[in-house]
Amino acid sequence: MAYFNGNTKSLERPGNYVLTDVSIIPYARKGDEGIFRQIITDQILEINIYESIEKNFLTGDMTIIDGVNLINEIPLTGFERLEFKLNTPGEDKGYDFSVATGHPMMITGIRNKSMLKDRIQSYVLEFCSMERVSNDLVRVTRPFEGNTSDIILSVCRSELDSKKNLVIEETKTNAKYVPPRVKPTKVINEVCQMSESKNFESAGFMFFETGLGFHFKTYESMFCDSSGTPREVRARYSPKIVTQRDPNHNKDIINALQSVESFKIKSQYDTLRHLNYGTFASKLVTHDCFNKKFNEYDFDYHIQYEKEKHLEEGDGNGVVPLFNFKDGKSISDFKDMKIHFISETDKVHNNYDYLGKTSKTQKRIAQKAALSTIVLEIEVPGFTGINVGEVVHFTHPSFKPVKTSTERDYDPYLSGRYLITSIRHMVSIKVAKKHTMLVELVKDSFNQSLPEDNIDLFTGQEKDEGDSYLQYDLDGA
Repeated sequence: MAYFNGNTKSLERPGNYVLTDVSIIPYARKGDEGIFRQIITDQILEINIYESIEKNFLTGDMTIIDGVNLINEIPLTGFERLEFKLNTPGEDKGYDFSVATGHPMMITGIRNKSMLKDRIQSYVLEFCSMERVSNDLVRVTRPFEGNTSDIILSVCRSELDSKKNLVIEETKTNAKYVPPRVKPTKVINEVCQMSESKNFESAGFMFFETGLGFHFKTYESMFCDSSGTPREVRARYSPKIVTQRDPNHNKDIINALQSVESFKIKSQYDTLRHLNYGTFASKLVTHDCFNKKFNEYDFDYHIQYEKEKHLEEGDGNGVVPLFNFKDGKSISDFKDMKIHFISETDKVHNNYDYLGKTSKTQKRIAQKAALSTIVLEIEVPGFTGINVGEVVHFTHPSFKPVKTSTERDYDPYLSGRYLITSIRHMVSIKVAKKHTMLVELVKDSFNQSLPEDNIDLFTGQEKDEGDSYLQYDLDGA
């Protein structure tokens, strides 16, 4: 899959963008004209569009410089449609919020209103997908039965009233489910947590929206196709001197698009957080009300890791090293570090799966927590042909002196395949007049294996015991 699917001649430099007129469509007519459009392109300072696999819907905002009092002229009430198209020149993929060919957004709020100077004000217009508004209008009261992926499809088309594309990964969970008069996203998110993939060991799905529509997927299906083959990376980002010419002096816009202007590691290790979540190991205690019995399930990171698909291939590439942590045990042998207590009951709906918190809970929580171990944020030229849920490659510099010309100047652990979890598109209309992106990347495995060791290097090397004192004796002394 090519990073740029369009005509590179249409793109003069990285950061170029094509933006149609931005129009506000009020709910009230102007006379007998029917649909009235107020074009506000000249009043816009910046547009932001947000995608995230942790969020169910697309959101955005735009900063307005208003010298004609649009707020009262339209007037703005928080019920208007917002219409425009945004894409990279030559690239087919983008954001189509038009009435004719796409799906308009809805303006939902105004914030940070202030006076710049006499008769000129600024404020931020907030907007979101129409499905986000539909989610707050209705409650789900009907029962469901069958495959859980069909439940997701049904809720999207009925309660959310979505006409957008929907990409669904099939599940093997066959359940009956009666929602207790809750919002559609409450149903969707509960079904996501309790569903199992048809092809992978994943437990738990993600439901999110991109410029292409809605997606119902597991992490493993984002890493690999249905056959288990790793998905081809959509881009190869690296910090480098931006050049728009290749060695033959031809325009190399693709190379410039994949240059990283800045980056930061937001997280690389957080052992205490993983201990609290049970990423390394955990114990699940379940109570079956029907059969009146308790069951226990142990989770071991190192055992489970070999059963799943990951961003980097190799059984020993996980983010948790295998070594003698204490008393001849690895860190994943301490199952009591996190104990889950869950009630699950057989025969609630005869032969249907019980759509409650199951023994897959440990695996779901641990997999998601492991993906938050390495979190990287990069700033790159804007490009609408890439979305959250896709895999990219990032070359992390080594930050060490290079002694020879043949020595590789990259970090052997942090370089490699990453999953895009969020994108913020920042389109500057007035000042910089360019499109940039803040992209968050995560990684659940290293590019090469961490060292393994079965020798306890700590026991006997540290002080064996401390002294105990009574406070009142110390006071008397």
